[in-house]
Amino acid sequence: MVRGLRALLRRPATGAVTGQATQALAGLLLQVAAARYLGAAGLATFAVIYGAVVLVTAVASGLVGDSLTVLDRAEPGTRAGLHVWGTAVAVVAGLVAGCLAAVTTVVPPLVGVVLGAAVTAFVLEDTFRRLLMAAGRYWSLPVVDGTSLVVSLGVLVLCGLAGPLELAHFLLALVAGQVAAGVVAWWAIPLSERPRGPWRSPDLRGVWSFGIWRAAAQMVRPGLLTGLRLVVVVLAGAAVYGPLEAARVYTAPTLVLVAGLGSYLLPHYVAMRHRSPAAALRSADRAALGLAAVVAVVTGVTLACQPLLEPLLTGGAYDVPVAAVAGWGAYAVSAALLLPYSGLATVHRRQRRVLALRLLEFAPLAGVALLASGSVAALAWAPLLLSAGPVLVAVAVRATVLRPLVPGVAPAPGEIRVSA
Repeated sequence: MVRGLRALLRRPATGAVTGQATQALAGLLLQVAAARYLGAAGLATFAVIYGAVVLVTAVASGLVGDSLTVLDRAEPGTRAGLHVWGTAVAVVAGLVAGCLAAVTTVVPPLVGVVLGAAVTAFVLEDTFRRLLMAAGRYWSLPVVDGTSLVVSLGVLVLCGLAGPLELAHFLLALVAGQVAAGVVAWWAIPLSERPRGPWRSPDLRGVWSFGIWRAAAQMVRPGLLTGLRLVVVVLAGAAVYGPLEAARVYTAPTLVLVAGLGSYLLPHYVAMRHRSPAAALRSADRAALGLAAVVAVVTGVTLACQPLLEPLLTGGAYDVPVAAVAGWGAYAVSAALLLPYSGLATVHRRQRRVLALRLLEFAPLAGVALLASGSVAALAWAPLLLSAGPVLVAVAVRATVLRPLVPGVAPAPGEIRVSA
């Protein structure tokens, strides 16, 4: 038994899931603290800002993170291009976030400055995490995320001792945690992989031509969640959306397995891209069904434990709809079905077709708008509406993008067959 446990812990997939779990835990505890100390309306405001930060980070992760995983980062031009794009995206994203916050007056000017710094720190730290994954250093991720968690919570504790916690304190905690985690990640990256050079003659076009489509695809899910928040907050109010966000926070562990194995699947499919397309597709089928089954079980446990754990999240200030919890669980299952197929298609350079199909995920927002315009109680079913999108996209990607790569199957219009 001990030998089996050691073998399990040595697996890269276990390290990837653990790393994703620790990252999710750091963000989850901040959101739990926001749910407890900012109230339903404050939680909704923090969720919109935090969701926007995650959205920007997802764009950078697609443009730079996926590129350094799939492209040959040992090639000098590509390596320099990754360095330039990674730095530029982090700095520009921070400046844009700070300026938008000031112009829209969503937060006070000083808080906008803190928000801009948080975005830059988030993007840089995420790039370092992706580099650790690409280098196979999965078990360094818990140390990085643990640093972020300890520093962030430490800042909140200090701010709480000085007075009531406010939104600015949570953003400051984000900045401090991400900066500390970025420093630890830098030292954990192998010397040969550290982004110190070269910087000359960067292949900006090569990185852009691959990464821009992945960046756009990475925007879909956080963009969808941001769209949900904006639709409900605008049409029904922040206080109405608060319980929906609390339900999402409560079910967040169901997405940890999805995101963790997703961070492992892309490098895994890169390593097996010289195998036959048929074998790769069978592997994706097994991964999709297995991952969906595990997430479904986790969702069931989450629902069963809700009466016990909900008071810890909300402090009894408001109720979390059971339908919303079940809906977010269903959304996690649908995301699990899609992830292996989209990863395999990316390795075969079909990211543009995947992106076109993934835009269908935004269609259920029309149904959410109808719910928000009607009964407030009906909004609890909004997450379940969103779960239909990834299922349809998974079926479409498998049938129209991956299946035609298998010998003996006619390619779709415009599809170029990849040899085994």
